[in-house]
Amino acid sequence: MAGRVVMKACSSYERASVERAVEELFEPLGGPGAFAGEGQSVFLKVNALLGAAPEKGVTTHPEVVRAVVRQFQSVTDRITIGDSPGGPFTAGYLKRVYEKTGFAEVARDTGAELSLDTSTTTVSISGGKVLKTIMICGAMHSADCLVSVAKFKTHMFLNMSGAIKNLFGSVPGANKFSYHSRFPRDSDFSDLIVDVLLASAPDLHVMDAVVAMDGNGPRVGNLIDMGMMAAGTDAFALDLAMMDVIGIEPEKNKALAAAIRRGLCQGDSRGLEMVGDEVGSLRYRGFRLPDKKDISERVPDFVMKRFGERMALRPVPVEGKCTACGKCVEICPAGAITIEGKLARVDQKKCQRCYCCHELCEQDAIELERPMLMKLMRMNRGI
Repeated sequence: MAGRVVMKACSSYERASVERAVEELFEPLGGPGAFAGEGQSVFLKVNALLGAAPEKGVTTHPEVVRAVVRQFQSVTDRITIGDSPGGPFTAGYLKRVYEKTGFAEVARDTGAELSLDTSTTTVSISGGKVLKTIMICGAMHSADCLVSVAKFKTHMFLNMSGAIKNLFGSVPGANKFSYHSRFPRDSDFSDLIVDVLLASAPDLHVMDAVVAMDGNGPRVGNLIDMGMMAAGTDAFALDLAMMDVIGIEPEKNKALAAAIRRGLCQGDSRGLEMVGDEVGSLRYRGFRLPDKKDISERVPDFVMKRFGERMALRPVPVEGKCTACGKCVEICPAGAITIEGKLARVDQKKCQRCYCCHELCEQDAIELERPMLMKLMRMNRGI
């Protein structure tokens, strides 16, 4: 069953439709009883990037989380919803994020708990490449069953955020930003993401792609109606299947490419056991990767090696939107941001193009500006 991926159409977040789709995802995988027994604890690791309303499409939709909770409540009453968002790993910040994302309402309605546990534990990584041990959230590690409930969207640094990338949220708080500093190259960071997945060892993955995001995700991309959900026990297989749905080569998902290089999964979706609705009926055409990656994958390698930094999108704080709150200063792994007067400033020479500031600014005050060389390349090549 490790390579089995279940896919189901789901046209909206209407509760009955989502509950039916989630039930149909679970059935070919053996039902919730295949993952948890009576009295066992289940931790639903959602995507709670930051405190954003469900209609923003940034986080896992609460109706999907609710439906997964209901499935597991048929076998156990010990269910916890949680994440380590992109910010301080404190109970106060977690409460704020859970309220804004709608997860708190799900907990109130269903009786599930919200994780305010900020304990951590150090885990050895069998097969780790860039790390041999890692600190992860204690509540996720101690659960009898860990379920990742991901959101399908693009990611400025890794191209895609899916089943593999969702587990980076098991790394507590600001530790995420220190890893960006330690692994500034996307290839090394991709190996880190795979290592974190191996350390977290989730039992099940559920993918929310009813409304997904393309373009410059994972926070301010374009919302698109993919109208589907998927599930499986293998994150690599699930991401392979999702890349098949959008018709883009698996290697464009940088974390998935790292897993393929390491021999952790096959290089394409052939051979996967895909059940449920046919991939052809779910196919989404015209999916756009982030702008930064669009051009890097359309020009020769020797050009990127010599001029890559001059073509990469540059984060620029916007006067009038920026409130000088200082959050971007705190999270910047390169120490490239300062506050001058009432505006954040980015030292472009120090900036390592991880786009954490753009991803986590709650005021939408960090725009991504194309340098002149990139504009000329796009004009000449029609990109």
